[in-house]
Amino acid sequence: MRKRSVGINVRVSVTEKRKMTLMAKRCGLSLSEYLRQRALGYEPGGHPSKEVFDVLDKIDEMAESCSVRDGAAINAQTDRLRDLLIGGN
Repeated sequence: MRKRSVGINVRVSVTEKRKMTLMAKRCGLSLSEYLRQRALGYEPGGHPSKEVFDVLDKIDEMAESCSVRDGAAINAQTDRLRDLLIGGN
């Protein structure tokens, strides 16, 4: 029998999910395990500094202020920047 049998549903924005997914990847964890560890007060290895998150927030603000027409190209570039800052592949 599975040890963890109760789910928790949380609504997040696309940007928030993208950040969490990248952070989990950087730590070598599944998104569920990453969130579980963070919620229980653990700091998974490879966690970037607050300054990195500040930069990511600014990038997201800039991307959101751009026109919808340019959205796909801008999202691709912000994803690339996020990968570089967080150290993803």
